[in-house]
Amino acid sequence: EKEKKLFNAITEIRDDLIEQAQDAELKSARPKRRIWGAIAACAILVMGLGGIMLWQSVFPFLDKAGSDGNTGSSGSGHTEGSRTFMSYAGPVFPLTLAEAGSEITASRHIAYDFSLAGEDSLHVWGAQVQDSYVLSNRSEQERTVSILYPFAGSFSEMKKQQPTIKVDDVAVRPTLYPGSYSGGFTGVYGTDDPDGSLNLRQLDSWEGYKVLLEDGSYQRNAFSPYPELNQTVTVYEFSDYQAPLEEYRAATQAISFTIDPAKTTILQYGFEGGEIGDDGFRRYSYFVPDGVSMRSENHMLIVLGDDIGDYDLQGYKNGAVERGNELEGVSATITRYETVLSDVVDRLIDEYFSQYGEGGMPAGVSKEMYLGSLAEFLYQHGVLSNNIADRYEYGALMDVISEVNVLGRVFYLEFPVTIPAGGHVDVTADLHKTPSFDFFCSGSENVGLQGYEMVTRLGSNLHFEALTAEVTNTQHIEIVRQNFGFDLLNGVRKVSLDPAIEHYYLDIRAVEQNE
Repeated sequence: EKEKKLFNAITEIRDDLIEQAQDAELKSARPKRRIWGAIAACAILVMGLGGIMLWQSVFPFLDKAGSDGNTGSSGSGHTEGSRTFMSYAGPVFPLTLAEAGSEITASRHIAYDFSLAGEDSLHVWGAQVQDSYVLSNRSEQERTVSILYPFAGSFSEMKKQQPTIKVDDVAVRPTLYPGSYSGGFTGVYGTDDPDGSLNLRQLDSWEGYKVLLEDGSYQRNAFSPYPELNQTVTVYEFSDYQAPLEEYRAATQAISFTIDPAKTTILQYGFEGGEIGDDGFRRYSYFVPDGVSMRSENHMLIVLGDDIGDYDLQGYKNGAVERGNELEGVSATITRYETVLSDVVDRLIDEYFSQYGEGGMPAGVSKEMYLGSLAEFLYQHGVLSNNIADRYEYGALMDVISEVNVLGRVFYLEFPVTIPAGGHVDVTADLHKTPSFDFFCSGSENVGLQGYEMVTRLGSNLHFEALTAEVTNTQHIEIVRQNFGFDLLNGVRKVSLDPAIEHYYLDIRAVEQNE
């Protein structure tokens, strides 16, 4: 549904308007001025919907290693080859204790069920995973321990990705704790970006998760209080838009002013273009809402620190904010007021998901959790950071809200378990696992493969006395690469694993019905 909304938003702009905007040259009357956005109406709508994520998910092969093509097709699947997937789903992590206790030991059994229906004549897409544990208490006293179950995911996919937890076959309701964005930043493809901070770089290997989790700091941070957005801010809110939209469908309004960057920080919502000058000049522009396309109805400047003072408003025929392209009859009412930053961000989160989400917040995600994660992101990478990533220097809150929703992170489910003296309890996590894969348009020889992984001890303080794995409902798959030791041709579907091996992988291909 999200992809459908994005497609409709792009395609409902007339071709002549797109061509008109593309032909317009972006000029700057001031030196050393950085310009973003405001090139074509369709491009602006994509950016407003977190389109940079769409670009990176469709074209990640532009800057990633490819496959060497050695895929093989045997039932045992021992063929070597590149396992760098363009869309990486992350491994299944082991259960751990909130506080280590040597008297608690564990055994683990992980089962991959390949009965999930797929599309395009394929019987399988994704796997249902049952990650089962027997926790034993070797002491002479009853122990109540806090269990943590980590999983890789994102807010946007929470409904599908969050595991269901059972203790002795009884469902429990764990508390969810989100970690911070697990990836980093990289330069724009085809350019030389010296600080490597323009594009998002999500983790693309289990080794990346190893670096992230092995010293324990990521987990500790996930359970730390969120930073507060308690600053008093000045808000300039736009409303009552007017423009000759019948003739100029891409009519644009820009607001410009000059600040002292050492004393003033700007956050903004709903603006699709802008300029930043080294002399403190700022200009932000937006396409006037037309009530038809998915343009934002809300445009807001949020000022931290000294106020902006006088400002100029100017209308333009399209997104090319330049001399000679001015347009009369473009206006808006601007309301200035003071509030607390958390209050206005809380409201904008609601507005964003009302317009671009599926009727509200992602399933299972509380407003407090989302606002806290967004605040954490602003302090780590945004305009509140001492080391701001270049992509956020324009203070675009719409982009930040969108990206906090879709960016990868590790979540933790916490729940208590009481284990009798000398006894044990069974803990089971049932989860849907989307595979790692390569995009069809890439031409990679890994196209059609589905990659699954598990790690045996990463992030866990438990000692695993036994470790086994199993695959079920395998009649519609073939194993291409693995290190588990399954042999479908000879009926070996359950194996014992070596807990000393950190990482196990299984790459499969779904076969067509007539095969």
